[in-house]
Amino acid sequence: MDTPQSVELTRSERELLLNIRHITPEVEKKIVSSRITANRFHIELEPAELEGLMAGLSSESNYTDDRTMARAYEELRQKLEKL
Repeated sequence: MDTPQSVELTRSERELLLNIRHITPEVEKKIVSSRITANRFHIELEPAELEGLMAGLSSESNYTDDRTMARAYEELRQKLEKL
């Protein structure tokens, strides 16, 4: 079985994830209930959940007309991909 991955998010990164359209209810619940420590939100995600978030971020990045938002989605996707 795959090991859950610990993800640290800033407040703005967390908000970006909560605004993507393609997010499973289970992942959304984990993000909403995440606790903040030292100005970072800590979330444990399964590899499949992480893949789903990255796919959702890519989708948002590709379909938004706002270049700033597209860049933010892409930067967060790249950060998650490095994990």
